[in-house]
Amino acid sequence: DLVPLKQIWKYIYPHNVTSEVGLIHESGDTADFFVELVIQWEKDEIEMQVMERLCPKEYKERAKKTNVYNMGVYSRQGVDNSLGSVSHTKFMEEFSVPPPVPDTPFQLDFRMSRSSIWLGGRYCKYTRELPQTPWLIKGVRKCFSSVEELIGDKVKEFLDCEQVKFLASGREDVDVRMLGSGRPFAFECVNSKKTKLSQSDFEDLTKLINDHHKAVQVNSLALVSKSSIKRLKQGEEEKRKQYTALCITKDPYELENIKKLEEFKDLVLKQETPIRVLHRRANAIRDKIVHSMTVTQLNSTLFKLGVISSAGTYIKELVHGDFERTKPNLCSILGVDTDILALDVTEVFLEWPLVEKEA
Repeated sequence: DLVPLKQIWKYIYPHNVTSEVGLIHESGDTADFFVELVIQWEKDEIEMQVMERLCPKEYKERAKKTNVYNMGVYSRQGVDNSLGSVSHTKFMEEFSVPPPVPDTPFQLDFRMSRSSIWLGGRYCKYTRELPQTPWLIKGVRKCFSSVEELIGDKVKEFLDCEQVKFLASGREDVDVRMLGSGRPFAFECVNSKKTKLSQSDFEDLTKLINDHHKAVQVNSLALVSKSSIKRLKQGEEEKRKQYTALCITKDPYELENIKKLEEFKDLVLKQETPIRVLHRRANAIRDKIVHSMTVTQLNSTLFKLGVISSAGTYIKELVHGDFERTKPNLCSILGVDTDILALDVTEVFLEWPLVEKEA
């Protein structure tokens, strides 16, 4: 087999650079700082147009799907795969071997970057008018900002990174507050100029974020490993969450009647995808568990409901039933029309952030 030119380059180039700069070369698996040599030739695109003759049907389709082939119609991997089906005879009709010497020089450039770092923490949201992520409908913004932006903009500023990517363990609705110790979250910080943070740095970053907007407050900021990020997604589907809801009944209720809600333990719900989220989630019936409920009477039609449930339980639908798409629900259990006026998430039971101990 022929050894690709790229492999030969990879064998020779690192040694030459190491001897010149006096630094140790490491692979991408262990290094956190990268120097990329970019070689460009102005006639590269023109030369690659021969692929339209060698594989006309394939490259005609590629030209229509620029949103799919975001690396360009003539990516190295794509051309390599396409040539696998081209016969030697057909290839020789378009290319001479050896190839002609270029009549214009190559252009060399360097790109320097760092590996991403991951910042974990927890956030509280004290408003009912803020989405977790930017809320756009047909390109029109519906709220002035979001939890992601209020925190992420300050993280990007403090660490001087090119981009931040937000992840969280679940999400609350726009009109739902996030209280207690907060919701676990993380940011991937791309090409951050600052990668080592002291305890003082974390304190300064926390203050910078918390002073930015009083409705969003963070705590427990720490650097976490990429491998620990999967715990956020596990928490989204597997962990318990605690809620407090303000509920109202159509008719006056008897205290003994609503108090029977406290007798239920590990109540299994059949929850069909709520009507309000059908536009973004597939219609399906999912089993969810209400581990326990508590009730506090406020007046003859108002009461406060405390709920501990499995992650992903739709609490609003647990209360009003969503036209019987959630069974059982408070309407069917109590025998009176019941609705929800306000909802708070009061705890997400997930150990986070996970800080790796130094060896």
